[in-house]
Amino acid sequence: MNIAARTDPLIAERAPWLFSGRPGTAFARAALNHILGYHRTLRLGDALTTLPMPQIMDHLAQMIAQNVTARGLAHIPVTGPALIVANHPTGIADGIILHHLICKRRPDAFIMANADILRVLPQMEELILPVEWRPERRGHAKTRGTMQGLHRALDTGRIGVIFPAGRLAKRRGLRLHERPWMRSAAMIARKFDLSVIPVHIRARNSALFYAFDALHPTLRDITLFHETLNKARQPFRVTIGRPVPPGELACDSAEAIVQLRNYTLALAGHMPAVSLTRACRPVFGQSST
Repeated sequence: MNIAARTDPLIAERAPWLFSGRPGTAFARAALNHILGYHRTLRLGDALTTLPMPQIMDHLAQMIAQNVTARGLAHIPVTGPALIVANHPTGIADGIILHHLICKRRPDAFIMANADILRVLPQMEELILPVEWRPERRGHAKTRGTMQGLHRALDTGRIGVIFPAGRLAKRRGLRLHERPWMRSAAMIARKFDLSVIPVHIRARNSALFYAFDALHPTLRDITLFHETLNKARQPFRVTIGRPVPPGELACDSAEAIVQLRNYTLALAGHMPAVSLTRACRPVFGQSST
């Protein structure tokens, strides 16, 4: 199966109107393909599709991890199961950057991420524990599969990464505000008796992304790949906090997840919301080649 046959269904699910055949949609699709570097993305996908997971992650990190600083890496335990929780300012790039930072210290890391990634690059299954974030698509079988995968990973002493918001930070004015967190991360920490390492990422997407977001959510959603590959000049400032023992978490998972979210945002200091002017980047964030 070629890479377009894998990516086009994802685009169609996010913006079905582009594939409706109505007057003007063919022109709109062609224009968006040009703006979002569709064919460049396909060329990259074709190059990655035969590579094993470690080479894929190395290649992507070389493309986008050009301006990354991190504090607190020593807080990540070198062995044993644990859970990293992080805010989610940009999307897939957040996972690539975190993996790039921790992979030498923890080559056994896994990331709880959107199951759609495996539809494009199935070999990523050794890194990605697929999660269905959309409530309407969750079912007992999918939830059970996720929990079984989580058991296997943690039983072998791996460290997990999760973005509990499940969605990107929301722009309000000139700031990005982290969305509410789902309580699953707190439930996992208590169920498996895991220390939790909070991580704050200061970064942003392109002005084009926020313009599309203001126009319509489907336009925002189809920038998925473009906003992953255009980060070469984007500063990423990553702060890793001290591990939180499971015994410090509230017994109620709703209270515990608020604790973890607050710990994470506090790592940003006096500006827990990301400023779009301070986390600067080029206006339209051209994709690197």
